[in-house]
Amino acid sequence: MDPALDAVMKIEGSTSAEVIEHLFELAQEIRDGCIVEVGSCRGRSTAALARGSQRAHKIPVYAVEPHENFRGIYNGVFGEKDRIAFFENMLKLGVLDVVRLVNLDSRYITRAWPIPVGLLWIDGDHRYQVVRSDVLSWLPHLRPDAKLVFDDANDPRAGPYHVVEELVRSGQWERREEIAETKTLARISNLAITTDLYTS
Repeated sequence: MDPALDAVMKIEGSTSAEVIEHLFELAQEIRDGCIVEVGSCRGRSTAALARGSQRAHKIPVYAVEPHENFRGIYNGVFGEKDRIAFFENMLKLGVLDVVRLVNLDSRYITRAWPIPVGLLWIDGDHRYQVVRSDVLSWLPHLRPDAKLVFDDANDPRAGPYHVVEELVRSGQWERREEIAETKTLARISNLAITTDLYTS
């Protein structure tokens, strides 16, 4: 693992080392626009994206995380205390020059989102309808060459698995990489861009 990620792995969180390294590498590929993360908790994956951005093109990383009290489908408990830890971790790692925390739900901020998104990391509420809503909210803002990365996308009990399958069935997206529990998708390059990607 790259030494730049040693401190990232000390942040409390469940994102594996393989996925952290994958996000770090993907962030270095983004040359303009922005990176968006949906679901940040205490910032482990945020920091990986930010360290990658700092190493390459210093693209802003928007961490979309309401930090409201919530219990996830795997019984993780999240809430306001995580907001404090998030800022402490970003300060400690020295990444606030590229990280911007957005304490709102995707549905409320994407209607007038002004910046093209080159990398979208989906790791928020894992319920199917919420994952689907998050993706639909961001699709109109993705660059033609954007990549979509889903956490916990190998678990049929979780929403990301089913949303990935729908996107691939739409014929607009294809699987590019599977790293640990994640799946990375890219738009099929010879097709016209559309945001109508669901078949049902």
